[in-house]
This record gives sequence, structure tokens and C-alpha cells, in this order.
Amino acid sequence: MKRWKNTAGSLLALAAVLTAAFLVFRGHWEEIWANLQGVPLSGALALFTLAAAYQLLESGICAVLVRARLPGFTFREAMEVTFLGVFGNVATCAVGSIPMQSLRLRQCGLTIGHGVGMMTVEYIFHKSSILLYAAVMLLFQGGWLRETVPDLTRYLLPGFGVCAAVSAALVLVCTWGRLRDLVLHLIGLLPETERWEKRKDVWRTNLASLYTESQHVLKSRTCCGKILLLNGTKLLCLYSAAYLAVRLLGAEGLPFWRAQLLAALMLLIASALPNVAGVGPAEFAFLLLFGRYMDYARASAALVLYRTATYFFPFAVSALFALRIQRRTWQLSGEEDEK
Repeated sequence: MKRWKNTAGSLLALAAVLTAAFLVFRGHWEEIWANLQGVPLSGALALFTLAAAYQLLESGICAVLVRARLPGFTFREAMEVTFLGVFGNVATCAVGSIPMQSLRLRQCGLTIGHGVGMMTVEYIFHKSSILLYAAVMLLFQGGWLRETVPDLTRYLLPGFGVCAAVSAALVLVCTWGRLRDLVLHLIGLLPETERWEKRKDVWRTNLASLYTESQHVLKSRTCCGKILLLNGTKLLCLYSAAYLAVRLLGAEGLPFWRAQLLAALMLLIASALPNVAGVGPAEFAFLLLFGRYMDYARASAALVLYRTATYFFPFAVSALFALRIQRRTWQLSGEEDEK
């Protein structure tokens, strides 16, 4: 049954990708292909390098967090945990991302509960960094944005609101004991059937681990500073990839820092909208913002280039990591059975 659910999730993710591609690009395939053929190889390689740098910096964040508990945790192991998260986000529609990562962390010496808490703390830092980066960009360039695309306010306010609410709620659960107790109380009010009791026990354990790990990390200003710096750098790489994609497709009148603002707002809007395996909102937000500064066919081609580098390429690499880890797990299980 579990295998069938995983297969169904993967098929659903694939169907979502294909549906999104059809809806976004229908009627423009020939123009998009013609624009993509004009992209120089050096530019495409630079774009993929930025996408790879983003994942390496994400691995660095994972390493800094986990080493607070496991000093011997290596960067290679951090890369495995990071790419398992990428694989789980796509293959299981994000449902299996943290469980897969926590299982790998258990193999490294961290308990399942602490692994879940650690990965949730990383997610909180990620969401908060998206919000802070977008706020800083908007602070210095908000006037230009209002002059060029004044109608974007109706998208930005909900985006800021949702991201701020999610970030604030997660931070408060991690730092405010009374709120944690309230959440535990609300969990206790759920039905007392056998099925719900199992869920309630898991939620209580994960919440306790999240609170413990967040308190452990927040005590170290050096650790928090490193994580925020790495998060800012990785977002700079991601947004630079968007800038490079549109420049390669002809948006020469869009300066670097203004493209950074648009890319930051793109991720902010995408983070506030529901998605399937990370597909849908990002494409909508990209065309909504960058489509104002270049024609639709070129913007669509830039989107194809950007998503290939930052979505499909990491997923392909993550599949190799997942297969390697699975093969190694089977080998270890076989050796234990022989003993």
C-alpha cells in the first residue's frame, strides 16, 4: 500500500508539471524553442553553476545546524540530507521530504525526533530569510516598483502576510513555552481513537524535539549568524540565476539589483500559494513579474531555462543521491543479516 501511495504521489507530481507546462506555454512552443536556441553554452553553464551553488550552500546550512549536535557530521553527509529533501519534495509532493532527511540523520547518529526538529528549524530559517531579503529589497527599490507595476500590490500584500504569519507562528512555537503548551493542549483535544492517539504521540514528540532543537541553536549567536549569512548568500545565488536567465533571453534593460527585487518577490509570492511538488506558483509568479519587462515568448523561454537549472537539474542529481543511499542501505542490511 505504501509503495502504491509513493507511486501515486510521483505520478501526481509529474502530471502537475506537465499540466503547468501546457497551461503556461501553450501556443508559444515554436517561439520559446527559437529563443532557447539562441542561448550561448557559456551562459547556460553559468546558470547551472549558480543552481549548484545554491544546493551546496543549503548543504552548508545543514552542516552548521547538525554539527551543533553531532560535531563529526561531514559536509558529504549534509549534501546527502539536502538532496534527499529535494528528492522528497518532488517525488512525494513534499510529504516525505523531512521524514527521508530525518531517517538519514538517524543513520548519522541523530534520533528521529531530533532530526525532524533540526530540519524544521532549518525550514524556519529559510522562510524567515525569504521574508527579510524581500523586505530589504523592497525598502530600497519599492518606489521604482510602484512606478513601473503599480497593480502588483494585490499580490505582494498577501504574500508578505502569509510568509510573515507562517514565520512568526513557527518562531513563537520554538521560543515561547506558553504557546507550545497551548498547541500541546489543542492536540490533546483531538479524538481519542487508536489511530488518532498514534498521530498525537508523533506530533507531541516532534513538537518537543522542535522546541529543544530551536532552543539549542538559538543559544549560539555564532551558529545563528552563520545560518543567516549562508541563507542570504544562497538566495543571492538563486535570484542571480533568475537575473541571468532573463538577461540571456534579452531583458538587457533590467539592472542586476532590480532583477534581485523581482526574483525575491517571485519567491515570496510562490511561498504564499499552494503547490504540488513545488510546481505552479513559481511559474505564475515568474511570468507575472518578469513578463512586465520582456515579451511573453522570451519571458516563457527564460522561465524554462530558470526552472530547468533550479528545479529539474537538482531533482535529477537528488535521484542519484537517493539511489546511492538506498543501495548502501540494502548492502548494510544484507551484511547485518549475514552476521
